Amino acid sequence: MDHDQSQGAALLRLLPFLWLLPQSWTAPRGIPITEVYTLKPLEFGKPNTLVCSVSNLFPPTLTVNWQHQFSPVEGAGPTFVSAVDGLSFQAFSYLNFTPAPNDVYSCIVTHEIDGYTAIAYWVPQNALPSDLLENVLCGVAFGLGVLGIIVGLVLIIYFRRPCSGG
Repeated sequence: MDHDQSQGAALLRLLPFLWLLPQSWTAPRGIPITEVYTLKPLEFGKPNTLVCSVSNLFPPTLTVNWQHQFSPVEGAGPTFVSAVDGLSFQAFSYLNFTPAPNDVYSCIVTHEIDGYTAIAYWVPQNALPSDLLENVLCGVAFGLGVLGIIVGLVLIIYFRRPCSGG
């Protein structure tokens, strides 16, 4: 088992140098594809996480930077890289944030070997209703229920009285 692990570690150390091989020996290089999305459903004012997903990546050497309203953002988590098929890789970068209706975030991915830069933007779309709306609707439904009970009791009492004959 230790022998297999040492071979794997040796291969991982050689991975950054694969780009030096002749083009015919390596997997075809494509343009990295970048997209940004939230980890949880979007709710304004509630903490969430932005995910910058990079696919079609070879070799797996990249830099990921985040911007908010076109200004650099610090505090992004580390970038995780994993193998997909053959010599293709994918990467993920995470940024914790609290969304607001006018936010614009961008994930800037620079491929270190050829200097290619891909930018993906995130703007809020399809936000879930706020807690205030839920609370108002719940209060209205409760009030209508209480009103229905009171009207029902009044009608029962009114119709249980004996009719006066005359």
